[in-house]
Order: sequence, then C-alpha cells, then structure tokens
Amino acid sequence: MAESDLIPLSMLWRFYVYAIHGYVTEIMFTATWEFVINQNWKFPGSTSVWALPIYGFSTLMIEQMYLKLVERKVPLLGRAVIYTIWTYSWEFSTGFILKKFDACPWDYTPFEGDFMGLVTLEYAPLWFFGSVFCEILIIKYTRMVYWGAPVKADKTKQS
Repeated sequence: MAESDLIPLSMLWRFYVYAIHGYVTEIMFTATWEFVINQNWKFPGSTSVWALPIYGFSTLMIEQMYLKLVERKVPLLGRAVIYTIWTYSWEFSTGFILKKFDACPWDYTPFEGDFMGLVTLEYAPLWFFGSVFCEILIIKYTRMVYWGAPVKADKTKQS
C-alpha cells in the first residue's frame, strides 16, 4: 500500500474527535470540581449535549488558527493567547444565544470575575493551558490520523 492511498480524516471526523474530547474533558473537570469543593467521592461529572457542537466547532476553528499561526511563525505563547481570546469570545457568544432559549448549561454568576454569567476571568488559566494542551496533543495528533489499510513496518529501517 502506497502512502498516497492513505486518506486524512475529513473535517467531519475531526469535528467528531474534537467534540468528544471536549465533552469528556468537561465531564472530568466537573467531576474533579465536585470532589475538590464538596469532597464527593462519587465524582459526578456533568455537561450538556450543547457541549458537543460547542467544543467541536471551537476546536476546528483553533485548528485552522494553529495552521495559519504556525505558518506565520507565531510562538506558542502568542498562539495560546489568541486561542484564549477566541475561547472567551466563543463561550460568550454561544452562551448568549443559548441563554435566549433558556438552554445555557453554565452560569458563572457566583464567580467574582464573571461577565453576564457567561464567562469568568477565573477560568483564564484553564483556557490558556487547555488550549496549549489541545494544540500540542489533540489537534496535532488528530491531524496525523489517516484512513486506509495498516502500513507494515519496514524491518530493514529498524536498528
């Protein structure tokens, strides 16, 4: 099988990977938060079905930013700042729309740095480091996944 027979994941499949990753991450985060704040050993995590399209589309957008910013040789720190600004914009926008339908699953009003209950400054470090993690591991490796028959290792190249 030639390398040209391999087909990269489509945007729809990458959306799926990104959506599931965000969904699971949010469940794990809320479970950890519940344990830390309330010492709940059951680790009940929660999210909303809205998290799937929110994380999927957001990460596809970060993926496109990543490709353009790396091409322009923007350092990781600069990229992470841009991703964090994007994340706040996206979280506010999607929350604002969902709130109009009484469907917004988050409410940051108990936080001191909240704006309209839709975003909070307290999460800036989480969004910053989360976006770095997302670029370095999730986006990079998802873009390396291909459809096709397994490629057999060339034993002559092994040392």
